Amino acid sequence: MLRLLCCLAGLAAAQAAVALPNARQLDFMALETIQFMHFGIPTFWDPPEEYLYLPNPTYHDCSTTSIDHSNQTAGGYYPCLNPDVFNPTDLDAEDWMRHSAAMGMKEICLTAHHEGGFALWPSNFTDYSVAASSWRGGKGDVLREFVDAANKWGIKICYYLNVQNDGYMSKVANYSGAEFTRRQVGMLHEVLTEYGPVNRFWFDGTKDVPEGTDETALWEAVYGEIRTTSPATMISAYRGDVCASTGSLYTSDGPAPNSTTDIGLCPGKGKGSTTEAGKYFHPTEMHGITIQEGPDGNTDLQPTYWFWHPWACAGNVSGCPWVGHGNASRIFDSYLATVGHGAVLNMNIPPERTGRMNASVAAVMAEVGRAINATFHSGAVASTAAGGASGACVDGVATLDVGGAPFDYVVTMEDLAAGGQRIANYSVEFTRVGAAADAWETLVPVCVPNATDPTAPAVCAANAPAAASGGGGGDAGYGDRPDGHDPRDQYVGHKRIDFPIVPTSGAGAVAVAQVRFSCHRAIEAPVHLRSFALHKKVVPWE
Repeated sequence: MLRLLCCLAGLAAAQAAVALPNARQLDFMALETIQFMHFGIPTFWDPPEEYLYLPNPTYHDCSTTSIDHSNQTAGGYYPCLNPDVFNPTDLDAEDWMRHSAAMGMKEICLTAHHEGGFALWPSNFTDYSVAASSWRGGKGDVLREFVDAANKWGIKICYYLNVQNDGYMSKVANYSGAEFTRRQVGMLHEVLTEYGPVNRFWFDGTKDVPEGTDETALWEAVYGEIRTTSPATMISAYRGDVCASTGSLYTSDGPAPNSTTDIGLCPGKGKGSTTEAGKYFHPTEMHGITIQEGPDGNTDLQPTYWFWHPWACAGNVSGCPWVGHGNASRIFDSYLATVGHGAVLNMNIPPERTGRMNASVAAVMAEVGRAINATFHSGAVASTAAGGASGACVDGVATLDVGGAPFDYVVTMEDLAAGGQRIANYSVEFTRVGAAADAWETLVPVCVPNATDPTAPAVCAANAPAAASGGGGGDAGYGDRPDGHDPRDQYVGHKRIDFPIVPTSGAGAVAVAQVRFSCHRAIEAPVHLRSFALHKKVVPWE
Protein backbone atom coordinates (compact mmCIF):
# COMPACT_ATOMS: atom_id res chain seq x y z
CA MET A 1 0.00 0.00 0.00
CA LEU A 2 1.28 3.43 -0.88
CA ARG A 3 1.64 6.14 1.73
CA LEU A 4 1.92 9.41 -0.14
CA LEU A 5 3.53 12.45 1.33
CA CYS A 6 0.93 15.12 0.83
CA CYS A 7 1.95 18.16 -1.12
CA LEU A 8 3.11 20.87 1.24
CA ALA A 9 1.23 24.13 1.23
CA GLY A 10 3.10 27.10 -0.08
CA LEU A 11 5.68 25.28 -2.21
CA ALA A 12 8.31 27.65 -3.54
CA ALA A 13 7.54 29.07 -6.94
CA ALA A 14 9.36 27.49 -9.82
CA GLN A 15 12.75 29.04 -10.48
CA ALA A 16 12.67 28.46 -14.23
CA ALA A 17 10.60 26.55 -16.71
CA VAL A 18 11.81 22.98 -17.16
CA ALA A 19 12.02 21.83 -20.78
CA LEU A 20 9.10 19.54 -21.60
CA PRO A 21 8.99 16.59 -23.99
CA ASN A 22 6.55 16.74 -26.87
CA ALA A 23 4.01 13.99 -27.53
CA ARG A 24 6.19 12.25 -30.13
CA GLN A 25 9.15 12.17 -27.76
CA LEU A 26 7.00 10.68 -24.99
CA ASP A 27 5.77 8.03 -27.41
CA PHE A 28 9.36 7.26 -28.42
CA MET A 29 10.51 6.76 -24.83
CA ALA A 30 7.58 4.45 -24.20
CA LEU A 31 8.92 2.10 -26.90
CA GLU A 32 11.92 1.23 -24.63
CA THR A 33 13.18 -1.66 -26.79
CA ILE A 34 13.69 -1.21 -30.52
CA GLN A 35 15.82 -2.92 -33.12
CA PHE A 36 18.54 -1.82 -35.47
CA MET A 37 18.58 -4.08 -38.53
CA HIS A 38 21.71 -3.82 -40.66
CA PHE A 39 20.91 -5.68 -43.85
CA GLY A 40 22.22 -4.88 -47.30
CA ILE A 41 25.00 -5.57 -49.72
CA PRO A 42 27.71 -5.75 -46.99
CA THR A 43 25.86 -8.81 -45.64
CA PHE A 44 27.09 -10.73 -48.69
CA TRP A 45 30.73 -9.69 -48.81
CA ASP A 46 33.22 -12.57 -48.97
CA PRO A 47 36.47 -11.30 -47.48
CA PRO A 48 39.90 -12.81 -48.06
CA GLU A 49 41.00 -15.03 -45.21
CA GLU A 50 43.78 -12.73 -43.99
CA TYR A 51 41.24 -9.96 -43.37
CA LEU A 52 39.43 -12.09 -40.82
CA TYR A 53 42.40 -11.95 -38.45
CA LEU A 54 42.60 -8.16 -38.29
CA PRO A 55 41.64 -6.49 -34.97
CA ASN A 56 38.28 -5.21 -36.26
CA PRO A 57 37.28 -7.08 -39.43
CA THR A 58 34.06 -5.24 -40.19
CA TYR A 59 33.17 -4.12 -43.69
CA HIS A 60 31.85 -0.80 -44.99
CA ASP A 61 30.80 -0.81 -48.63
CA CYS A 62 32.82 1.56 -50.85
CA SER A 63 35.09 2.41 -47.88
CA THR A 64 37.03 -0.76 -47.06
CA THR A 65 39.86 -0.37 -49.59
CA SER A 66 42.84 -1.66 -47.61
CA ILE A 67 42.04 -5.27 -48.57
CA ASP A 68 41.63 -6.50 -52.13
CA HIS A 69 38.05 -7.48 -52.85
CA SER A 70 38.11 -6.96 -56.60
CA ASN A 71 36.46 -10.34 -57.14
CA GLN A 72 33.20 -8.75 -55.99
CA THR A 73 33.59 -5.26 -57.50
CA ALA A 74 33.66 -6.14 -61.21
CA GLY A 75 31.74 -4.12 -63.76
CA GLY A 76 33.19 -0.72 -62.89
CA TYR A 77 31.87 -0.57 -59.32
CA TYR A 78 35.17 -0.48 -57.40
CA PRO A 79 35.52 0.34 -54.52
CA CYS A 80 31.84 -0.56 -54.15
CA LEU A 81 30.47 -4.07 -54.44
CA ASN A 82 28.73 -5.12 -57.62
CA PRO A 83 24.93 -5.14 -57.09
CA ASP A 84 24.82 -8.82 -58.06
CA VAL A 85 26.57 -9.61 -54.78
CA PHE A 86 23.24 -8.93 -53.06
CA ASN A 87 21.39 -12.26 -53.15
CA PRO A 88 19.20 -13.31 -50.20
CA THR A 89 17.95 -16.77 -51.08
CA ASP A 90 14.96 -16.87 -48.73
CA LEU A 91 14.00 -13.30 -47.80
CA ASP A 92 11.15 -13.34 -45.28
CA ALA A 93 10.22 -10.04 -43.59
CA GLU A 94 7.40 -11.81 -41.74
CA ASP A 95 10.10 -13.92 -40.10
CA TRP A 96 11.85 -10.70 -38.98
CA MET A 97 8.69 -9.35 -37.38
CA ARG A 98 7.79 -12.60 -35.67
CA HIS A 99 11.07 -12.82 -33.80
CA SER A 100 11.34 -9.09 -33.14
CA ALA A 101 7.87 -9.07 -31.62
CA ALA A 102 8.83 -12.04 -29.42
CA MET A 103 11.62 -9.95 -27.91
CA GLY A 104 9.30 -6.99 -27.43
CA MET A 105 10.68 -4.74 -30.16
CA LYS A 106 8.31 -1.86 -30.91
CA GLU A 107 10.23 -0.33 -33.84
CA ILE A 108 12.70 -1.67 -36.42
CA CYS A 109 15.26 0.64 -38.00
CA LEU A 110 16.30 -0.93 -41.30
CA THR A 111 19.33 0.21 -43.31
CA ALA A 112 17.40 1.37 -46.39
CA HIS A 113 20.68 2.64 -47.74
CA HIS A 114 23.84 2.33 -45.72
CA GLU A 115 27.14 4.13 -46.19
CA GLY A 116 27.84 2.73 -49.64
CA GLY A 117 24.49 3.93 -50.93
CA PHE A 118 23.06 0.57 -52.06
CA ALA A 119 19.28 1.02 -51.88
CA LEU A 120 17.01 -1.81 -50.77
CA TRP A 121 14.21 -0.50 -52.99
CA PRO A 122 14.11 0.22 -56.76
CA SER A 123 14.77 3.94 -56.43
CA ASN A 124 14.50 6.28 -59.41
CA PHE A 125 17.30 8.41 -57.95
CA THR A 126 20.21 5.95 -57.95
CA ASP A 127 21.65 3.30 -60.25
CA TYR A 128 22.94 1.39 -57.23
CA SER A 129 19.98 -0.56 -55.85
CA VAL A 130 18.19 -3.89 -55.88
CA ALA A 131 16.95 -3.00 -59.36
CA ALA A 132 20.55 -3.20 -60.63
CA SER A 133 21.04 -6.67 -59.17
CA SER A 134 20.14 -10.09 -60.51
CA TRP A 135 18.17 -10.86 -57.37
CA ARG A 136 14.63 -11.72 -58.41
CA GLY A 137 15.47 -10.58 -61.90
CA GLY A 138 15.93 -7.00 -60.77
CA LYS A 139 12.29 -6.86 -59.60
CA GLY A 140 12.88 -7.38 -55.89
CA ASP A 141 11.93 -4.75 -53.33
CA VAL A 142 13.08 -5.35 -49.75
CA LEU A 143 11.43 -2.21 -48.41
CA ARG A 144 8.02 -3.19 -49.77
CA GLU A 145 8.15 -6.54 -47.99
CA PHE A 146 9.51 -4.89 -44.84
CA VAL A 147 6.76 -2.25 -44.76
CA ASP A 148 3.96 -4.70 -45.43
CA ALA A 149 5.15 -7.03 -42.67
CA ALA A 150 5.82 -4.23 -40.15
CA ASN A 151 2.40 -2.69 -40.66
CA LYS A 152 0.76 -6.11 -40.31
CA TRP A 153 2.56 -6.74 -37.00
CA GLY A 154 2.07 -3.21 -35.66
CA ILE A 155 5.81 -2.52 -35.47
CA LYS A 156 6.87 1.05 -36.17
CA ILE A 157 9.02 1.78 -39.22
CA CYS A 158 12.40 3.50 -38.98
CA TYR A 159 15.03 3.88 -41.68
CA TYR A 160 18.77 4.34 -41.52
CA LEU A 161 19.22 6.38 -44.69
CA ASN A 162 22.59 8.11 -44.68
CA VAL A 163 22.07 11.19 -46.81
CA GLN A 164 25.61 12.43 -46.18
CA ASN A 165 27.38 9.16 -46.90
CA ASP A 166 26.87 7.55 -50.31
CA GLY A 167 30.07 5.99 -51.58
CA TYR A 168 28.61 5.00 -54.93
CA MET A 169 27.49 8.53 -55.79
CA SER A 170 30.73 10.15 -54.62
CA LYS A 171 33.30 7.56 -55.77
CA VAL A 172 31.74 5.77 -58.75
CA ALA A 173 29.04 7.95 -60.30
CA ASN A 174 31.04 11.10 -59.47
CA TYR A 175 28.02 13.38 -59.19
CA SER A 176 28.36 17.05 -58.45
CA GLY A 177 27.41 18.30 -54.99
CA ALA A 178 24.15 19.78 -56.26
CA GLU A 179 23.19 16.57 -58.07
CA PHE A 180 24.12 14.53 -55.02
CA THR A 181 21.77 16.63 -52.89
CA ARG A 182 18.94 16.37 -55.42
CA ARG A 183 19.21 12.59 -55.51
CA GLN A 184 19.45 12.11 -51.75
CA VAL A 185 16.37 14.26 -51.15
CA GLY A 186 14.58 12.44 -53.96
CA MET A 187 15.28 9.10 -52.28
CA LEU A 188 13.92 10.48 -49.01
CA HIS A 189 10.74 11.58 -50.76
CA GLU A 190 10.25 8.12 -52.27
CA VAL A 191 10.61 6.43 -48.88
CA LEU A 192 8.29 8.90 -47.14
CA THR A 193 5.54 8.65 -49.75
CA GLU A 194 5.76 4.98 -50.74
CA TYR A 195 7.24 3.05 -47.80
CA GLY A 196 5.61 4.31 -44.63
CA PRO A 197 4.31 5.55 -42.38
CA VAL A 198 7.87 6.41 -41.33
CA ASN A 199 8.12 6.89 -37.59
CA ARG A 200 11.74 7.95 -37.62
CA PHE A 201 14.88 8.49 -39.68
CA TRP A 202 18.24 7.53 -38.19
CA PHE A 203 20.92 9.78 -39.69
CA ASP A 204 24.51 8.74 -38.97
CA GLY A 205 27.51 10.96 -38.36
CA THR A 206 29.74 9.29 -40.98
CA LYS A 207 30.34 11.23 -44.17
CA ASP A 208 31.24 10.68 -47.82
CA VAL A 209 29.96 13.41 -50.14
CA PRO A 210 31.29 14.74 -53.47
CA GLU A 211 33.83 17.51 -53.26
CA GLY A 212 32.13 20.90 -53.20
CA THR A 213 28.89 19.66 -51.66
CA ASP A 214 27.11 22.40 -49.71
CA GLU A 215 26.41 20.36 -46.61
CA THR A 216 24.31 23.06 -44.98
CA ALA A 217 22.09 23.22 -48.08
CA LEU A 218 21.91 19.41 -48.07
CA TRP A 219 20.63 19.24 -44.50
CA GLU A 220 18.25 22.17 -44.99
CA ALA A 221 16.75 20.32 -47.96
CA VAL A 222 16.53 17.09 -45.96
CA TYR A 223 14.77 18.79 -43.05
CA GLY A 224 12.45 20.63 -45.40
CA GLU A 225 11.46 17.40 -47.14
CA ILE A 226 10.75 15.53 -43.91
CA ARG A 227 8.96 18.30 -42.06
CA THR A 228 6.81 19.12 -45.12
CA THR A 229 6.02 15.66 -46.48
CA SER A 230 5.68 13.83 -43.15
CA PRO A 231 5.57 16.19 -40.14
CA ALA A 232 5.05 13.30 -37.71
CA THR A 233 8.35 11.64 -38.70
CA MET A 234 11.11 12.05 -36.12
CA ILE A 235 14.72 12.93 -36.93
CA SER A 236 17.55 11.25 -35.01
CA ALA A 237 20.11 10.34 -33.69
CA TYR A 238 22.92 12.86 -34.16
CA ARG A 239 20.52 15.77 -34.71
CA GLY A 240 16.82 16.53 -34.55
CA ASP A 241 14.26 15.16 -32.10
CA VAL A 242 16.08 12.22 -30.45
CA CYS A 243 19.76 12.23 -29.48
CA ALA A 244 22.03 9.22 -29.15
CA SER A 245 24.08 8.31 -26.12
CA THR A 246 23.76 11.55 -24.16
CA GLY A 247 23.19 9.94 -20.78
CA SER A 248 20.16 10.18 -18.54
CA LEU A 249 19.88 13.97 -18.43
CA TYR A 250 17.65 14.92 -21.34
CA THR A 251 17.90 18.73 -21.51
CA SER A 252 20.30 20.88 -23.52
CA ASP A 253 20.46 24.08 -25.55
CA GLY A 254 20.01 22.43 -28.89
CA PRO A 255 19.00 21.48 -31.43
CA ALA A 256 15.36 22.52 -31.23
CA PRO A 257 12.97 19.56 -31.74
CA ASN A 258 10.40 19.91 -34.55
CA SER A 259 12.45 22.69 -36.11
CA THR A 260 12.68 23.15 -39.87
CA THR A 261 15.70 25.44 -39.55
CA ASP A 262 17.81 24.22 -36.61
CA ILE A 263 19.91 21.55 -38.32
CA GLY A 264 22.60 21.56 -35.63
CA LEU A 265 24.10 18.49 -34.02
CA CYS A 266 23.01 16.93 -30.74
CA PRO A 267 24.77 17.45 -27.41
CA GLY A 268 28.04 15.58 -27.41
CA LYS A 269 27.98 15.35 -31.20
CA GLY A 270 29.04 18.90 -31.83
CA LYS A 271 26.64 21.24 -30.03
CA GLY A 272 27.54 21.62 -26.37
CA SER A 273 26.45 19.13 -23.76
CA THR A 274 23.43 18.33 -21.66
CA THR A 275 22.63 20.77 -18.86
CA GLU A 276 19.88 21.05 -16.27
CA ALA A 277 19.10 24.55 -17.52
CA GLY A 278 18.76 23.40 -21.14
CA LYS A 279 15.97 24.91 -23.24
CA TYR A 280 15.16 21.72 -25.14
CA PHE A 281 14.26 18.13 -24.28
CA HIS A 282 15.78 15.18 -26.16
CA PRO A 283 15.15 11.52 -25.32
CA THR A 284 18.33 9.48 -25.44
CA GLU A 285 18.83 6.32 -27.49
CA MET A 286 21.60 3.80 -26.87
CA HIS A 287 22.45 2.05 -30.10
CA GLY A 288 25.93 0.54 -29.77
CA ILE A 289 24.93 -2.91 -28.54
CA THR A 290 24.92 -5.62 -31.19
CA ILE A 291 24.07 -9.31 -31.20
CA GLN A 292 27.61 -10.08 -32.42
CA GLU A 293 30.53 -8.31 -30.78
CA GLY A 294 33.82 -9.15 -29.17
CA PRO A 295 36.21 -12.03 -29.92
CA ASP A 296 33.59 -14.63 -29.01
CA GLY A 297 30.54 -12.78 -30.32
CA ASN A 298 29.22 -12.36 -26.78
CA THR A 299 31.45 -9.76 -25.11
CA ASP A 300 31.03 -5.97 -24.96
CA LEU A 301 34.33 -5.30 -26.71
CA GLN A 302 35.52 -4.71 -30.25
CA PRO A 303 35.14 -5.92 -32.89
CA THR A 304 31.55 -4.81 -33.31
CA TYR A 305 29.66 -6.48 -36.14
CA TRP A 306 26.75 -4.49 -37.53
CA PHE A 307 25.87 -6.71 -40.50
CA TRP A 308 25.56 -10.45 -39.94
CA HIS A 309 29.01 -12.04 -39.89
CA PRO A 310 29.24 -15.84 -39.93
CA TRP A 311 33.03 -15.44 -39.95
CA ALA A 312 35.54 -13.70 -37.71
CA CYS A 313 38.85 -14.61 -36.17
CA ALA A 314 39.96 -11.42 -34.39
CA GLY A 315 41.41 -12.70 -31.13
CA ASN A 316 39.12 -15.71 -31.25
CA VAL A 317 40.31 -18.80 -29.40
CA SER A 318 37.45 -21.18 -30.14
CA GLY A 319 38.24 -21.80 -33.77
CA CYS A 320 37.76 -19.97 -37.02
CA PRO A 321 35.38 -19.26 -38.56
CA TRP A 322 32.60 -19.14 -35.98
CA VAL A 323 28.98 -18.12 -35.77
CA GLY A 324 29.05 -16.46 -32.37
CA HIS A 325 26.41 -14.20 -30.89
CA GLY A 326 25.13 -12.81 -27.63
CA ASN A 327 23.27 -14.95 -25.15
CA ALA A 328 20.08 -13.97 -23.38
CA SER A 329 21.86 -13.12 -20.14
CA ARG A 330 24.09 -10.50 -21.76
CA ILE A 331 21.18 -8.92 -23.63
CA PHE A 332 19.11 -8.80 -20.44
CA ASP A 333 22.02 -7.00 -18.74
CA SER A 334 22.10 -4.58 -21.68
CA TYR A 335 18.43 -3.84 -21.09
CA LEU A 336 19.18 -2.98 -17.45
CA ALA A 337 22.03 -0.68 -18.46
CA THR A 338 20.08 1.20 -21.13
CA VAL A 339 16.35 1.18 -20.45
CA GLY A 340 17.26 1.08 -16.76
CA HIS A 341 19.32 4.24 -17.25
CA GLY A 342 16.50 6.22 -18.81
CA ALA A 343 17.32 5.44 -22.45
CA VAL A 344 15.71 3.56 -25.29
CA LEU A 345 17.66 0.41 -26.20
CA ASN A 346 18.19 0.21 -29.96
CA MET A 347 19.85 -3.19 -30.24
CA ASN A 348 21.34 -4.30 -33.53
CA ILE A 349 20.09 -7.75 -34.56
CA PRO A 350 20.45 -8.31 -38.33
CA PRO A 351 19.19 -11.11 -40.58
CA GLU A 352 21.68 -13.57 -41.97
CA ARG A 353 22.47 -14.08 -45.67
CA THR A 354 19.38 -16.11 -46.39
CA GLY A 355 17.25 -13.07 -45.57
CA ARG A 356 15.84 -14.69 -42.44
CA MET A 357 16.80 -14.38 -38.78
CA ASN A 358 19.42 -16.86 -37.65
CA ALA A 359 17.59 -19.66 -35.81
CA SER A 360 19.90 -19.58 -32.79
CA VAL A 361 19.58 -15.79 -32.51
CA ALA A 362 15.79 -16.07 -32.80
CA ALA A 363 15.74 -18.45 -29.84
CA VAL A 364 17.75 -15.96 -27.77
CA MET A 365 15.39 -13.12 -28.74
CA ALA A 366 12.41 -15.11 -27.51
CA GLU A 367 14.20 -16.01 -24.25
CA VAL A 368 15.07 -12.35 -23.59
CA GLY A 369 11.50 -11.27 -24.31
CA ARG A 370 10.12 -13.80 -21.84
CA ALA A 371 12.61 -12.73 -19.16
CA ILE A 372 11.85 -9.02 -19.51
CA ASN A 373 8.11 -9.65 -19.50
CA ALA A 374 8.26 -11.98 -16.50
CA THR A 375 10.52 -9.63 -14.53
CA PHE A 376 9.08 -6.22 -15.33
CA HIS A 377 5.69 -6.57 -17.02
CA SER A 378 3.92 -9.37 -15.16
CA GLY A 379 3.14 -7.68 -11.88
CA ALA A 380 5.30 -5.99 -9.27
CA VAL A 381 6.09 -7.11 -5.74
CA ALA A 382 4.87 -3.67 -4.62
CA SER A 383 4.07 -0.48 -6.49
CA THR A 384 2.39 2.89 -6.25
CA ALA A 385 -1.26 3.17 -7.07
CA ALA A 386 -2.40 4.47 -10.44
CA GLY A 387 -1.46 8.10 -10.77
CA GLY A 388 1.91 7.75 -9.06
CA ALA A 389 2.99 10.32 -6.48
CA SER A 390 3.78 14.01 -6.39
CA GLY A 391 5.17 16.27 -3.72
CA ALA A 392 7.99 18.38 -2.43
CA CYS A 393 11.58 17.20 -2.86
CA VAL A 394 11.92 15.53 0.53
CA ASP A 395 12.41 12.11 2.11
CA GLY A 396 9.51 9.79 1.42
CA VAL A 397 7.94 11.17 -1.74
CA ALA A 398 6.50 7.66 -1.99
CA THR A 399 6.54 4.72 0.44
CA LEU A 400 5.75 1.06 -0.28
CA ASP A 401 4.65 -1.66 2.14
CA VAL A 402 6.62 -4.81 1.26
CA GLY A 403 5.74 -7.22 4.06
CA GLY A 404 8.97 -9.19 3.79
CA ALA A 405 8.45 -10.22 0.14
CA PRO A 406 11.73 -10.74 -1.78
CA PHE A 407 12.66 -8.47 -4.70
CA ASP A 408 15.70 -7.69 -6.87
CA TYR A 409 15.11 -4.35 -8.57
CA VAL A 410 13.83 -0.92 -7.60
CA VAL A 411 12.14 0.68 -10.61
CA THR A 412 11.33 4.40 -10.60
CA MET A 413 9.64 6.32 -13.39
CA GLU A 414 9.37 10.09 -13.44
CA ASP A 415 6.17 11.61 -14.84
CA LEU A 416 7.84 13.57 -17.62
CA ALA A 417 4.55 14.61 -19.18
CA ALA A 418 3.50 16.29 -15.92
CA GLY A 419 6.53 18.51 -15.54
CA GLY A 420 9.57 17.36 -17.44
CA GLN A 421 12.71 15.99 -15.82
CA ARG A 422 12.91 17.41 -12.30
CA ILE A 423 14.60 14.95 -9.95
CA ALA A 424 18.33 15.69 -9.83
CA ASN A 425 19.46 13.44 -6.95
CA TYR A 426 17.73 10.75 -4.94
CA SER A 427 18.10 7.73 -2.69
CA VAL A 428 16.00 4.76 -1.67
CA GLU A 429 15.71 3.54 1.93
CA PHE A 430 14.15 0.55 3.66
CA THR A 431 13.07 -0.66 7.07
CA ARG A 432 13.38 -4.23 8.30
CA VAL A 433 10.49 -6.41 9.40
CA GLY A 434 10.24 -6.05 13.17
CA ALA A 435 12.31 -2.86 13.35
CA ALA A 436 11.09 0.58 14.36
CA ALA A 437 9.01 2.34 11.75
CA ASP A 438 11.54 5.17 11.51
CA ALA A 439 14.68 2.97 11.40
CA TRP A 440 15.47 3.71 7.78
CA GLU A 441 18.56 2.14 6.16
CA THR A 442 20.11 2.74 2.74
CA LEU A 443 18.92 0.56 -0.12
CA VAL A 444 20.12 2.74 -3.03
CA PRO A 445 22.64 5.40 -1.96
CA VAL A 446 22.40 9.07 -2.79
CA CYS A 447 25.02 10.45 -5.17
CA VAL A 448 27.53 12.73 -3.43
CA PRO A 449 26.96 16.29 -4.68
CA ASN A 450 29.70 18.61 -5.86
CA ALA A 451 30.78 20.69 -2.86
CA THR A 452 30.93 23.99 -4.75
CA ASP A 453 28.33 23.56 -7.49
CA PRO A 454 25.20 21.51 -6.71
CA THR A 455 24.27 21.46 -10.41
CA ALA A 456 27.57 19.83 -11.36
CA PRO A 457 27.57 16.03 -11.83
CA ALA A 458 27.41 14.22 -8.53
CA VAL A 459 29.61 11.24 -7.67
CA CYS A 460 27.63 7.99 -7.62
CA ALA A 461 28.79 4.64 -6.31
CA ALA A 462 28.19 1.52 -8.35
CA ASN A 463 24.99 -0.18 -7.35
CA ALA A 464 25.18 -3.20 -9.63
CA PRO A 465 26.44 -6.57 -8.38
CA ALA A 466 30.17 -7.08 -8.80
CA ALA A 467 29.59 -9.90 -11.26
CA ALA A 468 26.29 -9.58 -13.05
CA SER A 469 25.35 -12.52 -15.20
CA GLY A 470 26.26 -12.97 -18.79
CA GLY A 471 28.39 -10.02 -19.81
CA GLY A 472 32.11 -9.88 -19.78
CA GLY A 473 34.80 -7.36 -20.35
CA GLY A 474 33.44 -3.91 -19.71
CA ASP A 475 32.40 -1.06 -21.91
CA ALA A 476 36.03 -0.11 -22.62
CA GLY A 477 35.14 3.55 -22.79
CA TYR A 478 32.50 3.20 -25.49
CA GLY A 479 29.95 5.80 -24.48
CA ASP A 480 27.13 4.11 -26.37
CA ARG A 481 27.85 0.57 -25.20
CA PRO A 482 27.17 0.07 -21.48
CA ASP A 483 27.68 -3.51 -20.33
CA GLY A 484 25.19 -3.87 -17.50
CA HIS A 485 27.65 -3.18 -14.69
CA ASP A 486 27.68 0.60 -14.90
CA PRO A 487 27.39 2.82 -11.82
CA ARG A 488 24.14 4.70 -11.62
CA ASP A 489 23.90 8.45 -11.94
CA GLN A 490 21.79 11.03 -10.16
CA TYR A 491 18.77 11.41 -12.47
CA VAL A 492 15.59 9.38 -12.82
CA GLY A 493 13.96 10.31 -16.13
CA HIS A 494 11.74 7.89 -18.03
CA LYS A 495 12.85 4.83 -16.07
CA ARG A 496 15.51 3.99 -13.52
CA ILE A 497 16.27 0.39 -12.57
CA ASP A 498 18.38 0.24 -9.41
CA PHE A 499 20.07 -2.72 -7.69
CA PRO A 500 19.68 -2.82 -3.90
CA ILE A 501 23.02 -2.68 -2.08
CA VAL A 502 21.79 -5.17 0.53
CA PRO A 503 20.48 -8.66 -0.32
CA THR A 504 16.71 -8.54 -0.73
CA SER A 505 16.17 -11.98 -2.25
CA GLY A 506 17.79 -15.38 -2.12
CA ALA A 507 20.05 -16.75 0.60
CA GLY A 508 20.74 -14.28 3.39
CA ALA A 509 18.07 -11.86 2.23
CA VAL A 510 16.90 -9.13 4.55
CA ALA A 511 13.17 -9.18 5.32
CA VAL A 512 12.06 -5.73 4.18
CA ALA A 513 9.04 -4.08 5.71
CA GLN A 514 8.91 -0.79 3.81
CA VAL A 515 10.75 0.97 1.01
CA ARG A 516 10.65 4.69 0.35
CA PHE A 517 11.85 7.02 -2.43
CA SER A 518 13.61 10.17 -1.23
CA CYS A 519 14.33 13.23 -3.34
CA HIS A 520 17.53 15.08 -2.38
CA ARG A 521 17.60 17.78 -5.04
CA ALA A 522 15.11 18.96 -7.63
CA ILE A 523 15.67 21.06 -10.71
CA GLU A 524 12.19 22.34 -10.01
CA ALA A 525 9.52 21.46 -7.44
CA PRO A 526 7.17 19.74 -6.99
CA VAL A 527 8.47 16.43 -8.29
CA HIS A 528 6.26 13.89 -10.03
CA LEU A 529 6.66 10.11 -9.94
CA ARG A 530 4.74 8.19 -12.56
CA SER A 531 5.45 4.99 -10.64
CA PHE A 532 7.68 3.53 -7.95
CA ALA A 533 7.87 -0.27 -7.78
CA LEU A 534 9.80 -3.35 -6.71
CA HIS A 535 10.34 -6.31 -9.04
CA LYS A 536 11.56 -9.88 -8.68
CA LYS A 537 14.04 -11.19 -11.24
CA VAL A 538 12.54 -14.08 -13.23
CA VAL A 539 15.04 -15.54 -15.72
CA PRO A 540 15.66 -19.10 -16.90
CA TRP A 541 19.47 -18.94 -16.78
CA GLU A 542 19.72 -18.63 -13.00
